[in-house]
This record gives sequence, C-alpha cells and structure tokens, in this order.
Amino acid sequence: MVGFLACGFFFYRFWRKTRDSLFAVFAVAFWILAIERVFLLATVNMGDLSGTHELRGYVYLFRLVAFLLIIIAFVMKNRRSE
Repeated sequence: MVGFLACGFFFYRFWRKTRDSLFAVFAVAFWILAIERVFLLATVNMGDLSGTHELRGYVYLFRLVAFLLIIIAFVMKNRRSE
C-alpha cells in the first residue's frame, strides 16, 4: 500500500510540474490501487491466511478501474500526438 501511495505522489509531483494529464491519471490509478490494498486488508478474515481472500470479485473491481484508467490515458496521449 505504501508503495502505491509513493508512486501516486511521484506521478502527482510530475503532473504539478508539467500539467500533463498522463501523470495525473497515473497518480489517481496508483492511489486507487492503494485504496484496494487497504480495503482488502480491512475485509480479510485473520483466520484465513490462505490467500483466497484476493479471489473475491469486488477486489478486482478496484484493479480493473485502475488499469482501465492507465490504458485510457495511454490511448488519449497517443491520439493527441498524431
């Protein structure tokens, strides 16, 4: 979680310098992944440390949103440069 937060702030800093929307979307995507890790930790049953808690569908919704944001940002960036 801390790694995702750090990456988010790293990209946020670049966005503040350049105002490039690609960096802003990356920051948001990494912050969503950090929230996903916190949510996963909050919902895990401490007696079940087998790793099956990551197979819950709602965990993947956070990841899906984050990775879709990254893909959309890349597509938008490449379309503008043509």
